Amino acid sequence: MPQAACRISINPGRAPSFSPKPPSSYKMALYFLLAASAFVLPAISASSKAQAPLFSSSEAAGSDGPSLESARANAPQIFNTIHSSMRQWGSSLNHNGMSLFPARIPNNTHLYHGTHKPGAVKGMEWLAFEIEHAEMFARVPPERRRPGRPGKPGYPGRPGNRPGPGDPGDGGAPRPVELNWAEGVEELQSMGEDEPDFSKGYLHIYRTIRPLTNLVYIDGMSAGKCNMGTLDTQDFLLRNKTNGDDIFSDRNRGLELCALGAEWGIEGFVRMEMGFEIIFCEFSDGLVLESARQRPSGDNRSFEGLDQFETLRGASMRYSGITGQRLKLDYSGMLSAFWYDLNMTNPDPKRQDLPRLPATDVEGLGRMKTDFKAAFQESSRRKDVGNDWQGITDMIITRYSDRLQLMAGNNTSQEVILSELAVLLNLYLDYGNFDIPTAAEKCSVHYLIAAVPETIGDSMIYEALSTVMNEICRTLFRVRQLLLEEDTTNSSALDKSKSALKALVDYLNWTTWKECGKCAYDEICFVAIWPWGSMEDHEHPSCMKKDVLLTRGGYWFMQGGQPVRGRPKPPEDEAKS
Repeated sequence: MPQAACRISINPGRAPSFSPKPPSSYKMALYFLLAASAFVLPAISASSKAQAPLFSSSEAAGSDGPSLESARANAPQIFNTIHSSMRQWGSSLNHNGMSLFPARIPNNTHLYHGTHKPGAVKGMEWLAFEIEHAEMFARVPPERRRPGRPGKPGYPGRPGNRPGPGDPGDGGAPRPVELNWAEGVEELQSMGEDEPDFSKGYLHIYRTIRPLTNLVYIDGMSAGKCNMGTLDTQDFLLRNKTNGDDIFSDRNRGLELCALGAEWGIEGFVRMEMGFEIIFCEFSDGLVLESARQRPSGDNRSFEGLDQFETLRGASMRYSGITGQRLKLDYSGMLSAFWYDLNMTNPDPKRQDLPRLPATDVEGLGRMKTDFKAAFQESSRRKDVGNDWQGITDMIITRYSDRLQLMAGNNTSQEVILSELAVLLNLYLDYGNFDIPTAAEKCSVHYLIAAVPETIGDSMIYEALSTVMNEICRTLFRVRQLLLEEDTTNSSALDKSKSALKALVDYLNWTTWKECGKCAYDEICFVAIWPWGSMEDHEHPSCMKKDVLLTRGGYWFMQGGQPVRGRPKPPEDEAKS
């Protein structure tokens, strides 16, 4: 029997929680959710402050459309999606992206392409934002190995030559990255190249000759070719696939996405793997080739060979963003599965921390696709991008992240917690007219005042961020009351406070709490990035040197270190339902 429609709220280390589907008569409007029931403290209450509805009655009545209830239920996921967008760090940790964004690249932006030909590309191909990313595909590998053809048995990079049990990596180092973006010789032959010549490689530098204003950014590790869910948004939502059997057919994926783009007015798709890239649908429109420089090969390789560590170092430089104003996202035109009534439960019982799109929910995904088309076309008509929601999440995390970790620490004293609370909360307190409810309300909306919700996307984001801020402020004022009003000789107040703070940290699940800090100059802070890394690297990133890093593998190919096609089979009880 079919599963009931439900919404998943994912927290690390916890079983997913579900909330029932809202009634069809639910009126979608934007509210400041600071009602008294939201606060545990009896003394705290806050009045609701309504804004004009942003949805028409027909939009509000659609039971399969976006809802503010979904935005509230999945508020931490939406907050983290905004904060991690176009950032290598958070997008590597939360690698199953569930969201789409209109994106723009300004005029005179340099982009890079690695290939085996010196001439300008025509038609669809890939562009990299980082030099090292493109260099990997411009270098001639040893033995002039052709794309898609594995190395000889015993080749040190093959997944089959993985470390033994307990060795670093637990699943093997990734296979070597191939020379060209295309999937294999057969695909190149289908492009008119009977005998592709891989004896030479070239690094192309392209420059935009106009603003590229009709791009779509697909979040998460969306260029990671694996069966874990990184491709769900492309394959199940945009391409209407009902299974993941062709995870390595990236050229076919690009061609199908560009065919959709031709219908919708999209000229390229921005994705991430070991750096950010663009599937650009027509190189002859909007780009000029500035240079095509031959790369070292054969006897000319010497010390100039580019190793994988440097590619990862290049990616790590973009943990906090690609910098240089090279791309802007239109958050007001964003669409996310997190504000729909979709069952995003992962069919792999061991990975309930990772959401998956329900490939079989054709109606639900169809509604999402239609909604994004409308949002994208609305964005294309705007002269500039909308609200800077990522900037707001940055201000919130900068203010609270380190202090929350400190206060939740096992060895942190009551005095230290109270000192930090004073720093965080005194801004909102008037000691001449002491009013906790008013202070709590001001705390919750302080960073949201600058945003002006004008679109459905804005209203969803506002609702999620206000829900997150309400939880932060509610918890901090509760902890303040516990520590100030209870008997300070009683350790229960401190224990309760620590429990509340740790629950808040679990709820927020901010990616900043997994950062390594400053590493040595010959190390990088390494998190699992497709196709490198182990489960340990995903769960506990650490500073790592080159010789250790290149032994790490197995995370992205979880069944014996080998690539697996398709989605994991559902548990037996789910398969029978």
